[in-house]
Amino acid sequence: MSDYLQVILWFFLIELLGLLSIPLAENAGNRLADGGVSAAKTLGIMLVAYFSWIFSYIWGFNRVTILISVLVLCLLSIGLYWKKRIFPERKVLLINELVFLAAFFFFLLVRVHLPEIYMHEKFMDSAFLDAVIRTSSFPPSDPWFAGGSLDFYYYFGYLSVGVPGKLCAVKPSILFNLAIALTFALSFNLFFGVGYNLTHGKIRYGFLTAGAGMLLGNLQGLIQFVSMYVLKEQVSSMYYWSSSRVIPFTINEFPYFTFIHGDLHSHMLAIPFYLLTLVFLLNIYFRKNEHSVFENSLALIIFSIALGFLFPSNSWDFPVYFGLTLIVIFSFYYGHYIQKKNTSYSISGFFGTVILVSVFSFLPYLPFYLSFSPQAAEGFDLVVPELRTTIDKFLILFGLFLFLTFSFLITRLDSRRKIRSFLLLVGGSALLSVACGIPLLAVLLPLLALSLFIFLKDLPERSATGFVSLLIATAAFLGLFCEVVFLDDPITGEFARMNTVFKFYMHLWVFLAIAASYSYYELRSFSGEEYGNRGVLKGTYVKRAWAAVLVLLVISCSFFPVVSTDTRIKEMNAEPSLDGMGYMKELDMGDYNAISWMQKNITGSPVVLEAAADGGYGYTSRISANTGLPTVIGWGRHERFWGRNHSEVRQRIKDVRSIYSTGNEKKALELMDKYNVSYVYIGNLERQMYSVKMDKFEDETYFEPVYMGTVTIYKLKNDV
Repeated sequence: MSDYLQVILWFFLIELLGLLSIPLAENAGNRLADGGVSAAKTLGIMLVAYFSWIFSYIWGFNRVTILISVLVLCLLSIGLYWKKRIFPERKVLLINELVFLAAFFFFLLVRVHLPEIYMHEKFMDSAFLDAVIRTSSFPPSDPWFAGGSLDFYYYFGYLSVGVPGKLCAVKPSILFNLAIALTFALSFNLFFGVGYNLTHGKIRYGFLTAGAGMLLGNLQGLIQFVSMYVLKEQVSSMYYWSSSRVIPFTINEFPYFTFIHGDLHSHMLAIPFYLLTLVFLLNIYFRKNEHSVFENSLALIIFSIALGFLFPSNSWDFPVYFGLTLIVIFSFYYGHYIQKKNTSYSISGFFGTVILVSVFSFLPYLPFYLSFSPQAAEGFDLVVPELRTTIDKFLILFGLFLFLTFSFLITRLDSRRKIRSFLLLVGGSALLSVACGIPLLAVLLPLLALSLFIFLKDLPERSATGFVSLLIATAAFLGLFCEVVFLDDPITGEFARMNTVFKFYMHLWVFLAIAASYSYYELRSFSGEEYGNRGVLKGTYVKRAWAAVLVLLVISCSFFPVVSTDTRIKEMNAEPSLDGMGYMKELDMGDYNAISWMQKNITGSPVVLEAAADGGYGYTSRISANTGLPTVIGWGRHERFWGRNHSEVRQRIKDVRSIYSTGNEKKALELMDKYNVSYVYIGNLERQMYSVKMDKFEDETYFEPVYMGTVTIYKLKNDV
């Protein structure tokens, strides 16, 4: 089967999963304007990935298992449709399909011009994806530590894109780029759905929310543009890079940077799945005058599985959304108490629902937790004052969103007394920020207090305004959290809180982007007389000044997506292709041909010996990265970071050198037996790094040459 036919089959499978999941999505999202249709494709992919994983413990992980999983999804959907006759309006179905297709083909076009699975950490991502596809059981083998497994890593993001790829037998180096485009499109579609549902069916605000969440950059894009192209200053990195390094010694990614950068990391793959959870939370929030949080038991299970999917996809996301879940469930029962004045039912209902959600988001993933053994984190530590974020850096990151959200929240204050109280809070927060040495208190404490006030005020109604206020409050809390504590991982010194800011600031972007888009909708949709104190923005000069600031901020944040896309494509200067290994044809054609042969002819997960390095980010480990086959040791720095014993990593690197370099055949065989090596790969890189003694591999008693060319691959015979 040709590569193109496999890609076409893969695309139709994605469409089929979306279509099959519509009844399930509508059952879990029946209070939404789109009936949950914007979540259908992501829900279908998640459920088939989950079913394939759980069934693998019975039948192994293979195409038959995946087909059975698709059949189970089909039966569930048909049964639900037959029972409830749930199907969306044609208009809703069409607009969501067009949104998905436009986003998918837009970013597929970008990936065609940025196809290379090389540089940064793409080798790591490719290795994990290929290892998941290749495995027959879970957890998969660690491709960079022979004999180990991915029991330290959250690999479900790779599973979600690996399952459709495995079923359709898509070439891994093509699947890598398809996965990025698919994840972008699913995320864009879900952002659209959130905006559409918050505004009760306004298409333009669905697009506005999707654009703010997925396409805009921060103000650093303009600053870097002026520095590089106007002032002609020398910079140490490419244009797009500095927008993710605004706060010193941290990473401040946002969706468009993540996708244009192109590393298929877990935090990228997780975006559609936590947006899926957010869509379902919005549905729960809108369930007023209902007896139960969920429409039925199936809706409870679907939501719980979606929530539970977050931990094995990107563990950092789960506590954020579990916390939101608790608050939304509390909101439901608080509203029920206000209406019915039944204290005992409200309390028992709240705790009963929380227990059910906790159980059904944990138990379905029990096999994962039983094998999960992370070793890279050791609790929390306090942030030292000199490493805290300054206000100017925070405004560079979120200035546009904060401008809109503050404008919106202030207009919800319906008396001058409340505005005066807010101004006093701002002044007090500024003084407190100086006293505590936490600059962001001056911005985030007023934001937190004001959004919580609006949220609590809205609880009896549970309108879109209340939900958005909750997102703003969560963003403010997470921002303050990052100024106080950080997760203690192997990164130390000035960069100690790098990962904490990196992981949580993505949620700040998501929540504030949604909030800013809804804020604009509110400010544009209603007159000052209808509600609140929108008179704050009345008056010709005030309106013009406000609009001018908004336009300038939007234009400034639009520099990044336009310039970064253009410069990335020009800097890469790649031949348009979907094959992420295509660059090897010029770099080392021998590697390209040999790896292609291995992808087609080596089954299972036998260990392959290849060149190893203590560091990373280079060309070493290219065989394991592009096949998913485990090697003795991959990028040593990464394995140490993931918790491997440092001395063992060094010993493995030394042993790899010895196997290639020694003339002692017995010693080489003993070392290969130690790591259960099945194949020895000898390419140009191995010859450059080691003084390879070829004679020992010519012994036909132990070695069989299975591939010959500029690369030679030997297979160890079974009687070694």
